[in-house]
Amino acid sequence: MVTNKNNPSVCVKCGKQRIVVSTRTEKIGNSVVTYQETSCPDPECQKKVEIFLAQEQEKRHISFLQRQKKFAPKV
Repeated sequence: MVTNKNNPSVCVKCGKQRIVVSTRTEKIGNSVVTYQETSCPDPECQKKVEIFLAQEQEKRHISFLQRQKKFAPKV
């Protein structure tokens, strides 16, 4: 597989080179930050990745709520 130096990102499921879907640039203070949204070139694989990421985000949110509840001051 040939990697693109401008986009070294690979899909976490299939390992294919991800493609840039959109790019935006934002000035923050004296710096210019460029954001790139990438996607797997295989639409079915991308759907699986999105489901996986949503599940991981939900796990983190539940963990956060449990920690918050555990360390909340008792009234």
